[in-house]
Amino acid sequence: DLIHRQDKQMRSVWAIGTPKPEEKKFGKHPTQKPLELLRRVVLASTKEGNVILDPFTGSSTTGIASALNDRKFIGIDMEKNYLELSKKRFGDLKI
Repeated sequence: DLIHRQDKQMRSVWAIGTPKPEEKKFGKHPTQKPLELLRRVVLASTKEGNVILDPFTGSSTTGIASALNDRKFIGIDMEKNYLELSKKRFGDLKI
């Protein structure tokens, strides 16, 4: 995994597909990102136990990536429907 290999540089272009169907099983956000993308961003830019703030959390893919990788998360959004979607996604986590 190039994220953890100190002697190697990560590629500047990541080839990651669109969100998988299971990532949208409770509904979807119009700009939802794939979990794999946010996992890479979280691992490349934070350490275990760090707090990640997403002031435009939408369906909370950043939050899911944070929780699955031992980070704390604060998500904010003005749209109640997307916050409800986020709560369902967090409730479905197996960590």
